[in-house]
Amino acid sequence: MPRNRTNGSARRGAGKAVIASALAGAFLVGGQPMLAGASTTEGTNDTTVAEQHAAHLAELSEQKMLPRITPSVLPVFHDINPTLELTKLVSQAKADADAAAEEAAAQEQAEADEAAAQEQAAAEEAAEQEQAAAQEQAAAEEQAAAEEQAVAEEQAAAEEEAATVTASPEFAKPTEGTFTSGFGARWGTTHYGIDIANSIGTPIVSATDGTVISAGSASGFGQWVRVQADDGTITVYGHIDTYSVSVGQQVQAGEQIATMGNRGQSTGPHLHFEVHVNGQKIDPQPWLSARGIAVQ
Repeated sequence: MPRNRTNGSARRGAGKAVIASALAGAFLVGGQPMLAGASTTEGTNDTTVAEQHAAHLAELSEQKMLPRITPSVLPVFHDINPTLELTKLVSQAKADADAAAEEAAAQEQAEADEAAAQEQAAAEEAAEQEQAAAQEQAAAEEQAAAEEQAVAEEQAAAEEEAATVTASPEFAKPTEGTFTSGFGARWGTTHYGIDIANSIGTPIVSATDGTVISAGSASGFGQWVRVQADDGTITVYGHIDTYSVSVGQQVQAGEQIATMGNRGQSTGPHLHFEVHVNGQKIDPQPWLSARGIAVQ
């Protein structure tokens, strides 16, 4: 029985030591009281002081020199696992880091997408501007080509007109064909012109510029056309098949006035051509030759 009282007294002393240590801000580490921040190394002065301080507080409590301590004023102790708390802290830090990384990646992706969109928009705008410039260039080239074409056509028309004027001589060979008879005596009479034979319908043109003074039937010629030049010279075109001018019409040298025929007193299709100067019938061949026209 005395032994049990001794153990009970020891337990009560230890409990009082814990209470006293708690009131003094100490902790029990490995069954020994330790002030907060004190070293746990055995044999150090700090540990001895803590033990003495705890024993002194326990003695004071036993002698009822300290106020009674109730559970309501005792500090609350939590059973904390440092490894678990460290794991939680590491996990939270990793989660925070991952969230920050994801946010940064999302921000970076958003910025990249925006930059890509801006680049695409700039490229599209540049392409539109390039296309507009190409269309403008094409329109300008088309306009320039049209203007150049207009100038070329105008130039060609001017050249053609000039060529026409140049090619419109003062005199022209009245028709094409074979020279068959000249001016002078023939078959007991005088032949007052020259004959050029060809097929019926061969074009006949005016030898000079002038005015048509006769177009139609004529004795001996069947049909004829006569043209009077500005100087009064008259050219005669006989035995024609058809005529395409009328009296009073102005004609130019080289302009078609009739077609070759075989009308009247004729031995075959031919043109009978005469030249009258000052009322006199002259040999047409030297008159034409003097004007650069050869008939044979």
